Amino acid sequence: MKVTAQEEYGLRCILQLARHHGEAPLTGRSIAELEGLSIDYVTKLLMSLRKANLVQSIRGIRGGFSITKEPGAISVGEVIRALSSEEGIVLTSPDSHLCDQFSGQLDECIHLESCGIRPVWKILSHYISRMLDQISLQELLQDEVQVMDVMELVSQDIVGQHTSSSAKV
Repeated sequence: MKVTAQEEYGLRCILQLARHHGEAPLTGRSIAELEGLSIDYVTKLLMSLRKANLVQSIRGIRGGFSITKEPGAISVGEVIRALSSEEGIVLTSPDSHLCDQFSGQLDECIHLESCGIRPVWKILSHYISRMLDQISLQELLQDEVQVMDVMELVSQDIVGQHTSSSAKV
């Protein structure tokens, strides 16, 4: 799993907006200063989030950016998918075509018919995607220890669901 700078910094920018939800909009400049990033880069990230309808821009003298929903209604998965590029988190979709990326010198992978590796990536992709979708921005606004507790609960829930669904088969 590879997290790009765009995904990391974009998540940090939207967390700034979540932290100030219900207050006056934040300017791109203020987010850039709070995160130690360039204004141009923050603007680019916010435009990607706006295209995904996670962020709105407000024009005018008191304008800026705000999130479009309550922080508890936006999942980390939504944010990551809005920010992802081809080089980004390749495991956010269980249907991602990793085999297309690793064909060696050939047009397609020689293991397309039967692959012992593909199930590993599919299961990891499934878990990562489900985990990211179950964590909200609101939960990430807590301190690190509390976020770790949330992560533990979510991961136990996902593994527990997988165990119970496997037992039914």
